Amino acid sequence: MRLLLISLDAAFEEDAAFLLSLPNLGALADRGVFCQRVQTIYPSLTYPVHTTLLTGCYPDKHGIGHNEKFVPRLPPEKRPWHWDAEEIQAETLHQAAWRAGREVASILWPVSGHNRAIRYNFPEVHALPGENQTAKVLRYGSFWWLLRSELKYGRTRPSIKQPHLDRFAALLAQKLIEKQYNPHPPAGRATSVAPSPRQQRMHMPDVITLHLTDLDVVRHEQGTHTQESRAALVRMDQHVGHLLRALEEAGVLDDTVVAVVSDHGQADVSRVVALDAWLRAQGLPARAQTMGFGAYIRCERGDYHAVSEALLAHQEELRIRQVYTRRQLRQMHAPVDVQLAVEAQEGVEYVDDLEAAPHRATHGFGPDHPAAQCLLWMAGPPFLQGARLRSAHMVDIAPTLAHAVRLELPQAQGRILYEAFQGEMEGIPWPNKPL
Repeated sequence: MRLLLISLDAAFEEDAAFLLSLPNLGALADRGVFCQRVQTIYPSLTYPVHTTLLTGCYPDKHGIGHNEKFVPRLPPEKRPWHWDAEEIQAETLHQAAWRAGREVASILWPVSGHNRAIRYNFPEVHALPGENQTAKVLRYGSFWWLLRSELKYGRTRPSIKQPHLDRFAALLAQKLIEKQYNPHPPAGRATSVAPSPRQQRMHMPDVITLHLTDLDVVRHEQGTHTQESRAALVRMDQHVGHLLRALEEAGVLDDTVVAVVSDHGQADVSRVVALDAWLRAQGLPARAQTMGFGAYIRCERGDYHAVSEALLAHQEELRIRQVYTRRQLRQMHAPVDVQLAVEAQEGVEYVDDLEAAPHRATHGFGPDHPAAQCLLWMAGPPFLQGARLRSAHMVDIAPTLAHAVRLELPQAQGRILYEAFQGEMEGIPWPNKPL
């Protein structure tokens, strides 16, 4: 059983009705299981959530608590992100597949750089000032495959900006699927040409993960509910459709689990507050690491109480809706090194620099925000057809998919969504399997 896992960055519950009206994602929901209330993790940032999607663990276990590393001495544009897979502290679906002897491909997936478990790796990395984007991708990913792909298909990509990047990423995934030699082509596609020895050795990777970011970029730049964001949703549906047709034409659709997920929604920004600048102006022993609609408060010298009291005393001035205590953060499975955090009032974004161009919309909110409810499609032989799950949690996705394709992911903290399956699947011991 193969797995194709597609992430629709920045889609959420409010997009469900429109996405289900589109030809490909609507049909996928009818072919399998759909859920429009998948609770995302805290923090609702792309890199922590995508690591949860691969591990089934919360940030306090998998170790990725933010997109960026906390390096306050550097200006925001020079801060490194979590690009290396070795930073993940729990086993991923990529590693579980590799350990089981299966071939893995990953395209634009966060925190996937330098991953020996991935044979075809196009990691999501960003060039910092003074770096070359192409050289960085080649260094972190699968050099020769990326080079061949660029030579073959690079001319189809006018730029590395969206929507061109997503179109190129989906094309690479499609070409990997087409590596599958099909001795029984669909009707009308028959051929009398015998396959070469090289064709007989070629095959689609057993696990493909694809991260589509078009919608996230559009919403940051244009706002949450705009004509531009609706057009991005249509483009993502088209990418999914191209991949489903590629699976069908390769003769492997009926032997593939197709999962489409999202990581967080967004909400519009109406005001910005430079929280870190305020902390420094007050001489407080703390720095803010912004997350958009929230921020970690990194206390120096362990002076937790003084910083907490100062934030509470200026709660209205700083547009703070909630101050999260150590206890609350542990209950939310926040990163273990975070002792204090804040969430902003509705529409207020915490920024590093008031002079930078503001977002029209963003995320980084807490678990109670309406945009914290995400989407999940799962289709393939193990799953019920046309079923609707009332709710799920982001940590449930990895163990459920691992179970569906016969992989072991024993460190996962989520549960297997047994109600999504057609029948009992025996043969794999799971510590959280109901008796």
